[in-house]
Amino acid sequence: MAGQFWMGMIHSLQDHIEFRQLIRISKQTVMKKLPFLLLSVCALFSCAQNQEELPIVFPDGDWEEKTPEELGVDSEKLEEALAYLASKSGEDGLEEVFIVRKGYLIRKGDSISKVHNIYSCSKSFTSTVLGLLVDQGTVSEETYAKEIDPNLAEYYPKLQLKHFASMTSGYSAKGDSRWNEPSKDWSWTPFAIDTPLFVPGEEYAYWDEAMMMYGRLLSIKSGKTLKSIFMEGIGNEIGFRDFEWWGDEEYNGLPLNNGCTGVTIDAERLARFGHLYLNKGNWDGKQLLSKEWVNKATQNQVFAKKVADTDRNHLDGRGSYGYNFWINGMTPSGKYFMPDSPKSLYYASGLHNNMCFVIPEWDMVFVRRGEDGNPPEGKHIVYNEFFKRLAVAVDKTL
Repeated sequence: MAGQFWMGMIHSLQDHIEFRQLIRISKQTVMKKLPFLLLSVCALFSCAQNQEELPIVFPDGDWEEKTPEELGVDSEKLEEALAYLASKSGEDGLEEVFIVRKGYLIRKGDSISKVHNIYSCSKSFTSTVLGLLVDQGTVSEETYAKEIDPNLAEYYPKLQLKHFASMTSGYSAKGDSRWNEPSKDWSWTPFAIDTPLFVPGEEYAYWDEAMMMYGRLLSIKSGKTLKSIFMEGIGNEIGFRDFEWWGDEEYNGLPLNNGCTGVTIDAERLARFGHLYLNKGNWDGKQLLSKEWVNKATQNQVFAKKVADTDRNHLDGRGSYGYNFWINGMTPSGKYFMPDSPKSLYYASGLHNNMCFVIPEWDMVFVRRGEDGNPPEGKHIVYNEFFKRLAVAVDKTL
């Protein structure tokens, strides 16, 4: 028994010695490799810092191009998301797609220089002109329409400019649609004042005649065309180049650009417009449009409880429409307008799937243009799914 005891003690002592030797060896190994470990950690930290601090740039002439991976976007997953979008688009597909992250062009279609109307995306340009005039002190959001055109006093005594910008004006003109469709909108006489659709601010109606009158009022008050106000205040500074903006009649010899449509540009210039908004109206250090206006224009401005009973009542901007921008806001149903998309997202939207999305939380501008019709499912439904798929491709920490 005594022999077994002493043998057990000897084995325990050997185990203890081996353990201490192992610890000593491990310490020596760690100390030898410590400088390399520290360098690796520092390198990783430095990379993370560099990614976080990657500055936003602005195009000086042409956009600087980088691979999606250089801007934290997985190419394969990006293409998978774009393939879905192409499957829901018409014949123009991805030809005029233009994707910018942090001011770098990471994906472009083959027809980005194609020039055509951006249709109702033009409305966002009209509200931008209002923003410039507000910044200049020429008008305010609360300026009454009758103060600019007294002819509006009888039927529209409470109508303000903010009502036009939020599609809650109730304005309508005499006559039926010029497009031979069953509608009271888009008459040949958009400035022939008719009785209101509703009391301003109390209902929502996406109404193009209202936008035409809105653009007219801004030109009358400023004494300038919408295009000239935009180019003087923004376009010339951001490299926009000259462009066409369709007209609709004149006022005392002053051409009236159409407030609802007619801005005729290419994808590259539409991306510049989006990049200005992404940067809160600032272009390479110069504040061209106030942050206050950008914030107002891109947050919900529709507090009406009802969509007006018109042929346009399928368009519901309650909780999801700013000053001529669609936003990913909370709808009356209690759900986000595009529930699977970034919550900060907002966009200009036009006929034929002409779109300019601004996604602040990704520092991204996404443009898709065409002349090939709208997705039958509805644009916000298709793009909600698209951005859901794109989200898995984007590094959110960059």
